[in-house]
Amino acid sequence: MSSASACLKCLGLCAFSVAAIAQENPMPVGEMGVQWAYNNLETSQTGGWSNQNGGSIYGQYFFKRSVRHWHGRAMFGIAGEFSRSGSQSGSLYSYLFGPRFSTEWRKQHLALHGEYKIGGDRVRVNGVTPAGGQVTAVRNSFAWGAASVGLDAVVARRYVVNLLQVDFLNLDVPQFPGGGSWREDLRVSAGIGFRFGER
Repeated sequence: MSSASACLKCLGLCAFSVAAIAQENPMPVGEMGVQWAYNNLETSQTGGWSNQNGGSIYGQYFFKRSVRHWHGRAMFGIAGEFSRSGSQSGSLYSYLFGPRFSTEWRKQHLALHGEYKIGGDRVRVNGVTPAGGQVTAVRNSFAWGAASVGLDAVVARRYVVNLLQVDFLNLDVPQFPGGGSWREDLRVSAGIGFRFGER
């Protein structure tokens, strides 16, 4: 057997292996899911906090290109979410979107992702006047966040369990008797997702 023939056979075997891997591990088109969310929202300069429980729905679109690295594959897409949480001290609605970069290890069934989101929010803060009456302040504003991170478990080909996601958001929180001030919100989420489509 000549060396040229051996090289051609090796190239053919490599091409067949890549095709088999691609068929075994196709690229999803998108993902949608629901999450439980816990918010720890700073509401005052004196260290007041509003601990809120709620939920969110999210969706993401995966771009076509995917590269292999670190014995896994890297995927880039865009994600959007709508979240609502509340407690006796107030409530928070947020709608955010931004780019998401994830690294997925199919053999370990794990995916680590990071994202940076911007959007808007509606914050309501409940308070008590010096006379003992109830007062409420509401503010709609721009919202932005530092990079958030999350860890998912990939179950089969279609389902994802969001084990943990941590977001650090900056919101314009209303103050009494008026105006607003930028405050931090720490949000911890977990839930389930469904992937659809294949490339």
